[in-house]
Amino acid sequence: MARIRLLLGSALLLMAVVGVVFFAPVTNRWTEHITVETISPFARAWAGIRERWGDFRQSLRQYDALEEENRNLRAENVRLQAEIRQMDYLRTENDRFREMLAFRDQQSYRLLACRVVERDPSNWWNSVLVDRGWKDDPNLAPDQPVLTPRGVVGKTGTVGRSTTRVMLISDENCKVSVLAEGSGARGILMGDTPLNGGQPICRMTFVTRDSKFEVGQRVLTTGLGGTFPPNLLVGTVSDAPPRTNQKNSGLYREGTVIPATDLNDLRELFVLTGAAPAKK
Repeated sequence: MARIRLLLGSALLLMAVVGVVFFAPVTNRWTEHITVETISPFARAWAGIRERWGDFRQSLRQYDALEEENRNLRAENVRLQAEIRQMDYLRTENDRFREMLAFRDQQSYRLLACRVVERDPSNWWNSVLVDRGWKDDPNLAPDQPVLTPRGVVGKTGTVGRSTTRVMLISDENCKVSVLAEGSGARGILMGDTPLNGGQPICRMTFVTRDSKFEVGQRVLTTGLGGTFPPNLLVGTVSDAPPRTNQKNSGLYREGTVIPATDLNDLRELFVLTGAAPAKK
């Protein structure tokens, strides 16, 4: 009850002060002084509230502007990253084309450039389909070498009107007569498709047991068999087990060869369709 009376008295006092300020004429200095002293705390508080409210509204406007700028910067960042990826792709593609042109200019063979257009996931290491057929080059035929500037890829299989199937050297049915550079160790290279994924490898078999056959040697074609001309790079010896009672104990040795060309990333290829025409 006392609290209610106190609140009513305060309210009446405030109303009286407001009445004096706004309705009653100020008659002397004392009245003016009392009036100013009474309302000044409220005036200062109100001014502070208005200032903070103005700052708050300004902060909201700045926040909206920063949020909009941030959205624009994120969009610009995405655009620039896409442009960088596109430029990297074009640079890599340009370097690859330069390498192929330089390789073609250095060869004494007639080369038909082609592009891989299809690869069967269930037959990944066995073959690819390229976009050239007999209508593009009448010299294109089965059992012609297919290669890149890095090395041998395989040989042509079925030749169609507009496409050709290429058998990769990782296919166990693709056999190549090869030799180890430096030592002259000869053998037959055949595919050894990985069962559980991973990079494909080839086996070099029928290497005479007394041959100097070592890891790190480059493996080249011999020119025997009529399909591949001599001295084309095939790969590098990665494993050459020594002769033991358990392994390589017969007349021949066997080792592993890593293909020189990345068979997992085949894009542009060359088909060797014959000897280059004589220059006049």
